[in-house]
Amino acid sequence: MSQVQRILGAIQSRGTVVLDIRSQAAYNQGHVAGAISAPFNPSRWAHAVADWLKQNDAEVVLFGDDTGVAQAAAQALQQLGVVAQAVWDGGPERWQAEGGTIIAVDQITVDHLRQNLDDFVVVDVREPYEWRQGIIPGAQKIPLSQLSQYLSEFDREQRYALVCAHGHRSQTAAEVLAQHGLSAASVVGGMALWVQSGHPIDVGT
Repeated sequence: MSQVQRILGAIQSRGTVVLDIRSQAAYNQGHVAGAISAPFNPSRWAHAVADWLKQNDAEVVLFGDDTGVAQAAAQALQQLGVVAQAVWDGGPERWQAEGGTIIAVDQITVDHLRQNLDDFVVVDVREPYEWRQGIIPGAQKIPLSQLSQYLSEFDREQRYALVCAHGHRSQTAAEVLAQHGLSAASVVGGMALWVQSGHPIDVGT
């Protein structure tokens, strides 16, 4: 069994999360499906990560592209009583070369979406109570928790822009669509930035 297969087995175990310890820019260019961006730094990173893992009773796999950084991250967690199930330091290129899959979704700004609104089908993945605060005109409303139930209704010829409150859930939703061969982009900053930028909304729909 290869290291990739062992790591994938760990990832599929219930309660295991993948933390991508590379930079946010590297993460955006491509990452393991479902991985959480958590760029490593020597200061408070380990404490924040360890606290979060313990609160969520989660095991962790670290994904990086530099041996020294990956070892430093694993050691920092170990000093706080958290032992990583696996540590990958070969980056996405080696991961793919050894049979792993990398997911990449576009990141678009609210201004880009506003200027090119006709080129996208906008899908708002917030919860119904959040929609009452306003939605992007013409947006489809599908909560993230129900997205998988609607995958068969998505058109492979369309480009989808996923939006949520701040851009976190939309990243997850865009990854789900990308895994199913759909063209998906996450709207950076979400509805908070859309409204802050003065772009139009429909209220009460």
